[in-house]
Amino acid sequence: MKKTLLLSLALLSFQSFATDKFNVETDLSSLSFATIKKQYVVEPATITGLTGSLDEQGRFAVIVPVENVDTGVSIRNERLNSLFFDASENPVIMISGQFDLASLTQPISKMIVPAEVSFYGNKKIFNFPVIITKTDNAIIVSSYTPVIVKASDFSIPAANLTKLAATVGGLALSDAVPVNINLVFKK
Repeated sequence: MKKTLLLSLALLSFQSFATDKFNVETDLSSLSFATIKKQYVVEPATITGLTGSLDEQGRFAVIVPVENVDTGVSIRNERLNSLFFDASENPVIMISGQFDLASLTQPISKMIVPAEVSFYGNKKIFNFPVIITKTDNAIIVSSYTPVIVKASDFSIPAANLTKLAATVGGLALSDAVPVNINLVFKK
């Protein structure tokens, strides 16, 4: 019920963008990160199935469904969802913000875009260093540098990380991950 209500509210928030012009191309967009265990083992993960929109004033809202996490190992996906993200209670990450779309006079621009990220009942502003490619029918936004996100940024309980670490023999897992975004908005 909570998941349905949250998704309904998220979709209603998109309707507040009266001038929506571009929508997230779900098949081409993703958020990626890498978990780090034992201080040197890097395990990449990608979340797909993103939805959202970008209007002509540069206001954007993107929904990231955490249940779509893909590490390449199904048991690792399940453990991240159930033990760390608690996806049944926290099914989506919401990313929203605005940048000056009209200022993009070149087909390719580099900028820092501030965005409010909401997850686990908490919100935090992150500055995303991105390359924006603008055409008549599409806007592509891709990270040129990852953003470091910590579990504590969203008050994800340390116990969640401890439970996850216990499934891999108690190996130390970092609570910080580098996050990259790749968003394709199409008319």
